[in-house]
Amino acid sequence: MSDTDNTTLSQDVAFDLLSNARRRFVLRQLQEGQDPIELGELAGALAAKENGVSVEKLTAQQRKRTYVSLYQTHIPKLVEAGVIEYDRDAGVVSSTDHVDELAAYFHTPPEMPPWALVYGSIAAVGVLVMLVVSVSDPPIISATYVGVPFFLVFAALSLLHYKYVTEHHRNGGLVPVDEE
Repeated sequence: MSDTDNTTLSQDVAFDLLSNARRRFVLRQLQEGQDPIELGELAGALAAKENGVSVEKLTAQQRKRTYVSLYQTHIPKLVEAGVIEYDRDAGVVSSTDHVDELAAYFHTPPEMPPWALVYGSIAAVGVLVMLVVSVSDPPIISATYVGVPFFLVFAALSLLHYKYVTEHHRNGGLVPVDEE
């Protein structure tokens, strides 16, 4: 994939990328605002997590083993899929929009308000009010004065519904790491 490729990842690619804890760790670090991040720093944080020690207490071998694994296997795989970018000269890893796309697989959408019930209730009240207005003799109020407010309520509710749905779709989940 090129840097400008905006296509979505296939499920097979997404599941393959997310099947490895080290790749999930990299993605989570980038998601949590450490973007861009140096590969050495990333390897140190991962090695510390995997060995249950602080970064300062890591041995050179523990750090190197993790660094080599990231450098030779996991970073290239994520780059090839277009999920991250890696600047070899600077040794820096940065995310693309596909990180949030992968995180969406772990997003549990919040319980949605019963939009159909809300729309139906407003429509039923509107129809009832229109019937009362139309059968009353003489008319209590002009049908226009009833119809326009209901139209405005529907328009406002539609905009609110659209904003709610797009906001919750945009706020995907976080890529999980093993201890969550």
